Amino acid sequence: RPELLCGALALGCALLLALKFTCSRAKDVIIPAKPPVSFFSPRSPVLDLFQGQLDYAEYVRRDSEVVLLFFYAPWCGQSIAARAEIEQAASRLSDQVLFVAINCWWNQGKCRKQKHFFYFPVIYLYHRSLEYSGTLSSVAHPSLLVI
Repeated sequence: RPELLCGALALGCALLLALKFTCSRAKDVIIPAKPPVSFFSPRSPVLDLFQGQLDYAEYVRRDSEVVLLFFYAPWCGQSIAARAEIEQAASRLSDQVLFVAINCWWNQGKCRKQKHFFYFPVIYLYHRSLEYSGTLSSVAHPSLLVI
């Protein structure tokens, strides 16, 4: 019976094709994240390390007297709300304080790989410490008294 043979061949081919496609390794259907963009405007006095450059943040922190580090996630509502406040403070205090913002959410940035924050934004204020090796008398150095 030729029609039975043709039907069996067609069914066999269909089963082989179905087996091939279901058992083959499927490619991941993941779209890579878009590269990050600046969180602050280009005219802002805030140094925006939007690629999570933690090394550079550490470098400028060591070189400056007073530094405010603002760790943010660009999608976070609280980070977005704090952005305007940080920018206003930086406009007023940029001659005294270096304001540095770091995107700590981008998965390829060093900040995301090294820091593990549970919430955003996170703000650190650093004041370079001064080493004093003189006498420890407030009478000898009244300027050492802090009230």
